[in-house]
Amino acid sequence: MNVHVVGASMFLPGGVRSRADFGAALFEDEDHGDRAIAFSDDELRTDFARFRIAPRQARVMDPQHLLVLDCAERALEDAGIHPTDLAGSQTGVFVGMSESDFVHTLDVDKIADRNRSYLGIGNVRGAAAGRVSYTFDLHGPSWQVDTTCSSGLVALRHGIMALVSGDADLALVIASHLVRSDFGKMIRAVTGALSASNSCRAFDARADGFTIGEGVVAVVLAPEGSGARSLGRVHCAVNHDGRTAGLTVPNLKAQRDVLERALRMSGLDASEIDYIEAHGTGTPLGDPIEVAALAAAYRTADRKSPLLIGSNKPRFGHLESASGLLSLMVAIEVLENQRPPGRTGTGQPSELIPWAEHNIRPAFGEFDHPDKIDNVGVSAFGLSGTNAHAIVSRPRGTSVWNSL
Repeated sequence: MNVHVVGASMFLPGGVRSRADFGAALFEDEDHGDRAIAFSDDELRTDFARFRIAPRQARVMDPQHLLVLDCAERALEDAGIHPTDLAGSQTGVFVGMSESDFVHTLDVDKIADRNRSYLGIGNVRGAAAGRVSYTFDLHGPSWQVDTTCSSGLVALRHGIMALVSGDADLALVIASHLVRSDFGKMIRAVTGALSASNSCRAFDARADGFTIGEGVVAVVLAPEGSGARSLGRVHCAVNHDGRTAGLTVPNLKAQRDVLERALRMSGLDASEIDYIEAHGTGTPLGDPIEVAALAAAYRTADRKSPLLIGSNKPRFGHLESASGLLSLMVAIEVLENQRPPGRTGTGQPSELIPWAEHNIRPAFGEFDHPDKIDNVGVSAFGLSGTNAHAIVSRPRGTSVWNSL
């Protein structure tokens, strides 16, 4: 069974709320430096009343739970489905979320006794998926996934498998990432992976780490033949690094393996992959390993022209648990626009990566792109050691975007 993305939505800083907003932001100059990658407090004040959530409950609830509901509703509407029409259906909900630090911003002593009972269920990550199923009366499988930075794509894999197995007739896959507290920022700073220059420059000679991004992304999955408009056919593979020099140290062999597994699932030849939306965090350890794995799995040395790769983290920051689904949205935009979102700045490719030997090129500066882009690879590698790779393909037949 083939599975397709049939609807999508997002809630990103700077007012990005729709696929049209996202496409406009994606093809802007990546080096302009003034794009917000974190939410203002005002942006997080969502309309919770339509979900029948009491104000006193919303005040102590992790905003992610509300944003997940909002994106789920809008993704269904983008797919041409009214949420009320799904009541009682075997619709699955899979939420990737690895951070829930909002509770650290609350002064519990100042919270009225009658509101404290909402603290638990309002801040536990596992309740986010259940709240979507509860709100829309969905009866399919429903759970939260946490593999750190690969959570979104692992949730995507669960959604695909639920459809293939028959456990679900439709699947909502949502991923969220918010860092609201000083504690949340501190535990990232001590890893040494954050950019000292406060600018992520993946695959660049100036790369010194990533910046913290925030956002929520949701997609609707349906089996082929459902009659829904398709944004892209999708396959996804997942594995783990196993034992390495350390839990957080990437494993080139494991990354190669998950790429090859996804390729086999798609039924495509390596030469048919036209672009890679990479994990690309801008770290001196991770970027070279990722490029080497891509070169091995996609046999790039045999290609007539270099394989183009890019990363959305210089533009949107690292959305960690939501980064994989954000990259999936990039892939859909690349397929629609038939060009990668290149960077127009003055970056120089990292000297730590033998680009010519690998026959791979980062999509910044002046570059040529394929005349036709039919298949895009998407990677997300978790700090937990869990790796995921998806391949998104243009639907067969007439271009679906003509009907938008």
